[in-house]
This record gives sequence, C-alpha cells and structure tokens, in this order.
Amino acid sequence: MFEAEEFWKNTVGIKSAEALSILAGNSCIRNIEKGEKIIEEGDVIEEVGFIISGVFKAVHIDRHGKERIYSFGYLPGETATRLINLGTGVRSICSVVAIKDSVVLYIPMTTLVKLTRDNLDAAYIYNRMLVMSVKQLIEHNRILIEGEIQDRYQWFCETYPGLFELVQKKDIASFLGMSPESMSRIAKYRGI
Repeated sequence: MFEAEEFWKNTVGIKSAEALSILAGNSCIRNIEKGEKIIEEGDVIEEVGFIISGVFKAVHIDRHGKERIYSFGYLPGETATRLINLGTGVRSICSVVAIKDSVVLYIPMTTLVKLTRDNLDAAYIYNRMLVMSVKQLIEHNRILIEGEIQDRYQWFCETYPGLFELVQKKDIASFLGMSPESMSRIAKYRGI
C-alpha cells in the first residue's frame, strides 16, 4: 500500500516531522488516464500534483493552433503541474497532459504555500525545485538557440534518459524545435 509520508520523505526529500505530518494529512492520490488533461492553460492552480509514476507533457497552443511542448515530467517527485511560483490565485502558464497512465499525489496550493512559509525544510525543497526548473528552462532555451539538430537530439537523450522510448517522436520534435521529419531522420541515423 502506498504511504504518502514515505513518498514525501524518501522521494521528495522532506525531513521535518511536522512538514511530513501536514503533507501526508493533506495528500490525495489520483490515477490519471493517458490523454487526460490535469490542468488547462490559464486555470487557477488550486492544487499541486507530484508524480508518483507516469509521464506528462506541458503544452501551449500557439496563435497558429500548433501544439508546442514546454517540458516533460516523468521522474517520481517532480511536479506534474508546472509552477513558476507558489501562491493563491496563480494561473497555469500551460496545459499539462498525461502521456501515459499515471499516478499523482496532490496537495492543496494553500497548504503548500503555508508550509513553505512556516517550515524551513519545505521552503528549501521548494527553492531547490524552482532552481531546477529555471536551470532546465535556461538549458532548453540555450540548446534551441545555439544547437544544431543533432546537438538538440543528443542533449535530449542525455538530459531525459529513458524518456525517448516513452514519448511520441512528434512531441520530442516539438520540444526540440524541429520538424517530425528531422526527428525521424536523426532517430533512423542513430538506429532508434
């Protein structure tokens, strides 16, 4: 049986007994089906989902109606809901869709905000997650601007080990700013 407190402690890294008790007492596990949208771009984020298992993509539909992939989430303990900050009334900057059947542990945003204000351990974990998110964004932008197609592909394989087999190639191509045809050529050349 799944234990929320063990997840917060062993996967997310919370050590404070007080924080563990609050998180475990306010957690809710949900099964998410492949293709299910867990949040719509522009919606107020009322709860934050942490991945137990599964794969998600954060997407934006551009002004031409084309789906653009911002990021992927697949590691246990990562947030499934893409966050740029914590607070009540915060709106989602993108939609998040399950790529595979997934399991997510949700915590109300109000609980998370209060906990990060009142508990140093929780604030540290949040700051670490935020720094990782910003680092990924900067690296992604850098590789899109500076990298040749082959460099982007190599970066993806190194940065997201094992994800290539779990995600549609068109989604990876969108994330890497290349056409699906270019992605197919590279994958074929590399024997994938």
